[in-house]
Amino acid sequence: MLKPSRFTSQYGFTLFEILLVMAIIALAAAIVIPHLNSGKSTLFQAQLREAIAALNYARRSAIIEGTSKVVKFYEGKETEDIDKTPSVNNWVSRGATLQWGGEITTKDKSVYEIVFYPEGGSSGGEIILEYEGMKAKITVNPLTGKIESDFFSDKP
Repeated sequence: MLKPSRFTSQYGFTLFEILLVMAIIALAAAIVIPHLNSGKSTLFQAQLREAIAALNYARRSAIIEGTSKVVKFYEGKETEDIDKTPSVNNWVSRGATLQWGGEITTKDKSVYEIVFYPEGGSSGGEIILEYEGMKAKITVNPLTGKIESDFFSDKP
């Protein structure tokens, strides 16, 4: 007959092991969960940067080349092919809506134009981009041609 040993093996987890695993899971969730919905925000911020880059490029080109440069903003769909307007001075949104007072209508979409002059000035204007509850405003100063932007959201 075998004698019971005082060092018998037990199966299961200790309280410390369970708490350690829970802490690791909580840390991973805290890192991952805030970034789950950031894809749309990243896309919108990329569109905003592209629009500002197109405006800055046109402004610099107008000053350097000594000719007026026009940047046209088209409102497109999220699935629309960007290559429909291959010019550097044309910008097409990918699902973002555009608002501005100087609207020029074409056959099927609205076109917003800002002209930069060789002296450094511009036609000026304010464009508001809106996408999935996020908004951004791009302001072009008519006297200096400088471009400023504000990013804000409708969501609290």
